[in-house]
Amino acid sequence: MEPATRSWTVIRATWLTKKPHGRGWFAAAWSVLALIAGSVLYWQDVAKASQWMPASRDFVFSQGEYWRLWTTLFAHADLGHLISNSLLFFIFGYFLAGYFGLVVFPITAFVLGGLTNAFVLLSYNPQVNLIGVSGVVYWMGGMWLVLYLLLDQQRTVLQRSLRSVGVALAVFMPSTAFDPQVSYRAHLIGFFIGVVSAVIYYWIKRPVFKAAIVSEVIVEEETPPIAKDESDKEDNLIFHN
Repeated sequence: MEPATRSWTVIRATWLTKKPHGRGWFAAAWSVLALIAGSVLYWQDVAKASQWMPASRDFVFSQGEYWRLWTTLFAHADLGHLISNSLLFFIFGYFLAGYFGLVVFPITAFVLGGLTNAFVLLSYNPQVNLIGVSGVVYWMGGMWLVLYLLLDQQRTVLQRSLRSVGVALAVFMPSTAFDPQVSYRAHLIGFFIGVVSAVIYYWIKRPVFKAAIVSEVIVEEETPPIAKDESDKEDNLIFHN
């Protein structure tokens, strides 16, 4: 009688198993330096930057000054505003550029940052000014968390989901009371666009991601229990008189 066998597949490596490419540090660092430079220009009003960098619905859609959708990304209210955005901007930038290339970050991140600002401004009064890169930061967060959820197949769906939700709550939930000067709409819209972008990007790059999966089939033989001979049982008996 042939021994019974059972088998299962173990995923040994995925796209995320390797370390991020070294370009991640380069892209993230230079992008943060660009934010710092833009903020200094805005604070010091170099070449009247405080007049042409911020974006409002009136400036962008009524007066046709569409460049403001992007220049406003580099302007920040103060040093605290800049630091709070730069930390997550650098971390997510490192992972996105390191794993998925410069097209995803910084190119797509900044392009869609302007689109995020457009949607946000349409929901505000015409004279409300919008500054800062937080919409891009939340786009990056949505993009990374969804791609992690889809790609880290060495863990179960439940494990990946719990990790993603845990990081999202820890990083993106407001840690202070409601601040009327913070654009929570930019955060929400940026995160939503990031989630949609990640799904589209995964669908486009799916063959590449699947080719990176290394799996191993484990086969285990189930040996049936050995039946003891009746004569052995008699030999093992102990008689008492």
